[in-house]
Amino acid sequence: METPRYSKLAALVIASLSATAALAAPQDDTQDTMVVTASGFQQKIQDSAASISVIPRQQIEDKAYRDVTDALKDVPGVVVTGGASSSDISIRGMSSKYTLILVDGKRVDTRGTRPNSDNAGIEQGWLPPMEAIERIEVVRGPMSSLYGSDAMGGVINVITRKTSRTEWKGSLHGDATLQENRDSGDLFQTNAYASGPLIEGLLGVRVNGLLSRRAEDKIANGYNEQRMRSGTAVFTLTPDEKNEFDFEIGRSLQDRNSTPGKSVVAERCSKGKCKPTSRSENLYTRTNYALTHNGYYDFGNSTSYVQREETNNPGRKMKMYNTIFNTQNQFELGAHMLNLGGQYRYEKLGDSGNQLSSAQDVNQLTRWSWALFAEDEWALTNDFSLTSGIRMDRDQNFGSHWSPRMYGVWHLTEQWTMKGGVSAGYRSPDLRQSSASWGQVTGGGVRNGIIVGNPDLQPEKSLSEEIGLMWDSLEGVNAGVTVFNTDFKNKITEVRRCEDTPDCKIGNDVYDFISDRVNVDKANMRGVEATFGWQINKDWKWNANYTYTASEQKSGEFQGKALNQMPKHMINTVLDWQATQDLSLWSRVNFRSRTSDYLSRTSMETSTPSYTFVDAGLSYQAAKNLQLTGGIYNILDKTVDYDHYRTTLDGRRYTVGMTYNF
Repeated sequence: METPRYSKLAALVIASLSATAALAAPQDDTQDTMVVTASGFQQKIQDSAASISVIPRQQIEDKAYRDVTDALKDVPGVVVTGGASSSDISIRGMSSKYTLILVDGKRVDTRGTRPNSDNAGIEQGWLPPMEAIERIEVVRGPMSSLYGSDAMGGVINVITRKTSRTEWKGSLHGDATLQENRDSGDLFQTNAYASGPLIEGLLGVRVNGLLSRRAEDKIANGYNEQRMRSGTAVFTLTPDEKNEFDFEIGRSLQDRNSTPGKSVVAERCSKGKCKPTSRSENLYTRTNYALTHNGYYDFGNSTSYVQREETNNPGRKMKMYNTIFNTQNQFELGAHMLNLGGQYRYEKLGDSGNQLSSAQDVNQLTRWSWALFAEDEWALTNDFSLTSGIRMDRDQNFGSHWSPRMYGVWHLTEQWTMKGGVSAGYRSPDLRQSSASWGQVTGGGVRNGIIVGNPDLQPEKSLSEEIGLMWDSLEGVNAGVTVFNTDFKNKITEVRRCEDTPDCKIGNDVYDFISDRVNVDKANMRGVEATFGWQINKDWKWNANYTYTASEQKSGEFQGKALNQMPKHMINTVLDWQATQDLSLWSRVNFRSRTSDYLSRTSMETSTPSYTFVDAGLSYQAAKNLQLTGGIYNILDKTVDYDHYRTTLDGRRYTVGMTYNF
């Protein structure tokens, strides 16, 4: 058990904010975007104790994003890593497994059925269709004090539209994406949302569904054939104005199919060994049940839920069950907004793929954990608030772990706001990683390798500091800059025990290589995020952001080298034009600089070049209930292929869509 020390920068951030708070001038309340993820209760984004971005419903409708990953491409500090069939989401230089994904504040956690980065792009496929989403909140930086394990890099919270109590309403959307390069697969998608009362004033329901297909590329290391089907129903009971109950049931299926000579090479080679590939058909399923209670009382609000998540990878005979009970309770006590809560989590993994001959009867792993947390937002003056939080997690395998947080928000004037703080983050080892009785197959189907678990592993830990300054002219211009620093230790690394030797064996089983999981590496991530927004006039609007990210391994074999495959420089810019009352047009540019050389599983890989994508589109309100959308993506037809970038991204393509609202 260890409580991270505050660094000098962290202490300076808090001390400087606290010491000058009393000098702040009063500020009048202004209308602003409301968020919940940073604190667990609703507050203005300018008051939130975190660096947070919001993608609102109106933006989702105007830009006609295909999915959540597409919507996140313009967010500062967020990188959509990989490509082809394995895209994933990283925040502030931390790889995707350190990004916690929530839907209405509830975990989406299915990576246990996909070890060794098996189909990394699956996680985003479980998220609701765009027609069902009210907004997307992105918190950059650790939030382990509130959400526990996995929230080291940040949190993405997809918030769905609420149940309509008085009338039935909904929408039906369909779109098609046609590739200019006929070797790339076309995409077709339909998704729908509906909500309304079953018993007016007492019981309502909201439902959503998705059908999506992408044809397989005829490009080696390109996109697999992808099919997604999902459906969710939420029944909302409101017995009175102070209590609300939601019962949710959802089911999602994803297929990933690949054919030799199309999206996969005809044979795979490693260390001089080659094996022909065969057609691969993979099915992944997720079923979730949740019961949620929201209370709105005189003393404050409360949210409690129990969720059961079942995921299945039948092709590899893996099943994962996650059961969570979570409660958060807010109390307004004078100048204090107190948030108290707790969580219990039970994980169960069934996997018949244990490669250790001595432990063939071990095909099930379980773990329980519980946590208590407290967070207090203290309004020291009308213009300065200090948020202090701490979470204690108790894990069956790792004992107790403490995650503190402290964050200050100072409204210097009506136009200027300063934010800054320090946050501790952590991530528990996966079930397989922490079991000495587990051997995980590896080798890419070419080499016979095994990774052995380690019961002595400790959670990975981080300590992050940030300070930011935001300016709003109150006349349509705003800007901001944030500097962040993260120290990362106890990184779980795969270390070769032996390789290509006659005695590379466990018992009587000989392997090409054997790897062990160990806590060894330390690393540092640091960077700058800058934003600018300008409402040029009532019809024109321009937004831009810039992110600088650098990482360095502080220990281990590759000390001094970069940790992750992240672009050092990233620029996103979007220009919107409301041409008429019914017609809006937009254009955007996404620039990603050359990456550094980066650490793969056990070795350094060479950097990948820079690239720039230019897109443009429109939205036309053809009738009261009918909206048409269109877009041209990668207008310059920039080639991003596997030979140069270690991934494949689409060339020029054309999208058309239609939404009918009722």
